[in-house]
Amino acid sequence: MKVTTQKPLDPKEIGPGKSRQTDQRAKQSGEAAAKESSPVVSRTSLTATRVKEAIRNTPDIRADRVDAVKIKIQSGTYRVDADQLASKLIAESLREDIERDG
Repeated sequence: MKVTTQKPLDPKEIGPGKSRQTDQRAKQSGEAAAKESSPVVSRTSLTATRVKEAIRNTPDIRADRVDAVKIKIQSGTYRVDADQLASKLIAESLREDIERDG
């Protein structure tokens, strides 16, 4: 038989069927579970939520720009910048190639 100098267990502190270490582990895991279940919202998450909300609130068609272009077409003042159009077409084509080829 081995004799130790440990303090004897007090049943009032531990409760039925538990050891002191088991009780301490249960308390620590309970604290960890409480931390995990508490709602923590990161700054990135808030920003993403705000961006998504702004996108949802933005109309798909910007009527003000469409109306401005219609007025220019009707009055004969609408002009297409061929260089700018060509640049955008090339850039879009290259972007599609990169996405496709990975």
